[in-house]
Amino acid sequence: MLTDRDERALLAATENRIARPLRIGAALASVRRTLARRSHARTQQRESVACHPAHTPIHP
Repeated sequence: MLTDRDERALLAATENRIARPLRIGAALASVRRTLARRSHARTQQRESVACHPAHTPIHP
């Protein structure tokens, strides 16, 4: 027979087992978004530098 304390402990353990993958999934999604933003920003910087003509004249 389970006491109230035992039932609460089992319930808490079950909730933690359910919630842990959700927290990990949210954290991984956040990391993915951050990395995607950084990658996109780097690509934009490279393109913008390459697309702008040099301001100094080129001497033969």
